[in-house]
Amino acid sequence: MNIEDKIPINMGLLGHIDSGKTEIAKCLSEIISTAGIDAHPQSKERGITIDLGFTSFMLNNYLVTLVDAPGHADLIKISASSLEIIDLALMVIDINKGPQIQTGEHLIMIDSLGITDIVVLLNKTDLFEGNIKDQIKKTRKFFATTSFGSNVPIYPVSAKEGTGFEELKKGLLEIIKDLTIKRDYKGDIIIPIDHHFIIKGRGAVITGTLVSGKLSINQQLTILPINSTTRVKNIQIFHQNVESARAGHRVGINLKNIEIKNIFRGCYATDNVNAFDISRIFEIVGEKTDLFKHETKFGTQLHVTIGMDTTIGKIYPFKELDGKKLKSSIKAHENGFKAILILNERTLIRKGRNIMLLSRLDLPPNTLRILGSAKLTRTYDAPPLFYKYKIKKGKIDNLDHPQGIICTGLAQSIEGARKIVGRELESPFSQVIDTFGTKGAVIIGIEDKTLNIQRNEQVVLKELRSFRLKFH
Repeated sequence: MNIEDKIPINMGLLGHIDSGKTEIAKCLSEIISTAGIDAHPQSKERGITIDLGFTSFMLNNYLVTLVDAPGHADLIKISASSLEIIDLALMVIDINKGPQIQTGEHLIMIDSLGITDIVVLLNKTDLFEGNIKDQIKKTRKFFATTSFGSNVPIYPVSAKEGTGFEELKKGLLEIIKDLTIKRDYKGDIIIPIDHHFIIKGRGAVITGTLVSGKLSINQQLTILPINSTTRVKNIQIFHQNVESARAGHRVGINLKNIEIKNIFRGCYATDNVNAFDISRIFEIVGEKTDLFKHETKFGTQLHVTIGMDTTIGKIYPFKELDGKKLKSSIKAHENGFKAILILNERTLIRKGRNIMLLSRLDLPPNTLRILGSAKLTRTYDAPPLFYKYKIKKGKIDNLDHPQGIICTGLAQSIEGARKIVGRELESPFSQVIDTFGTKGAVIIGIEDKTLNIQRNEQVVLKELRSFRLKFH
């Protein structure tokens, strides 16, 4: 069977730093891509994974691509970029340490972006002196507190000694057979680009995973957002030349007439530029994770992962009031929310997958930094109109005047008093009925005339005022 006829499956390798993800990739892998295991020069210098690595192995009729993501807290946005292209996740946990901070962050990322299938690997069993079965039970108790439940598949392995991998592969084959993966073979060609480089004698090469469509030699493509048109000279699937590739395949593509230096991770190769929106201003509907305990105030800075790109922006939560966007915040106890996102730069988003991950990477790495996920509902060319309440406070000056209850302090002049006539007041008062005198006093009503109101009691007027955000 030719490699292009194998059924492609894409697995993410995630977990806390030093849990052994890369060593597990080495044990499983049969083919290493150009962007393979710790291919980045700094990975070798620092001894950690700092970029996405791609390798593969065969399981019967399946071509399994492993996407090795960094576990370091500072590199979480790179890990988040892998979720655009994976079908299921291998969550690696050091059996000696149990679940750690980035274990939790990676699980929330997976859950937030709709990946429902995970396999848990308890690595470093060669160093473990306890009872492995008891540790598996403890791990199940942990996963019972997550959306994935206690019945997740769990496999103890030792990447150092190479043990447990035959059983793991048998289990993975059965899990893969039961997966329901819908590939869009007839749709637009959409390839999020993860690496790009020059090969001497061949020219520009991009690598990425086809998330939809079918790609053939001589296909014309546009690279977005740089709007460069190019043509496919050659296609490879893990070093093997092929005539075509389809959704699910990770490919290397040799391109004609393209300036490779203009390409970056976050670019897409496509045959339909209309399959994307591009904007800086998004209206979103979001879902905050229960474990994120910080209040998100109006104008809070966020990291926003869309596809394989993470950019910085600010979030402006709002509540809807009679069709108006009322300035708000996302409280620690709230889950669903609406907001406007204003990003620092114009960003692509696929119309067919308009989901994004929201993170607070400015928070300390020993706390949970994933706020949650959101879906795009519309884009704007300029920030929409917001509303907020301006609060004015007055006090009761006279309860017994023949004309009614006299209040001072809500206005400072007769002109100001005239402007607030008819405005509603906070309970127990009803509204401003009329002006009184020439110095800004007003006559106010009360909801229940039997109430015991005292002189100098506070009166509150909330005025709804519109404003626009500054846009640079």
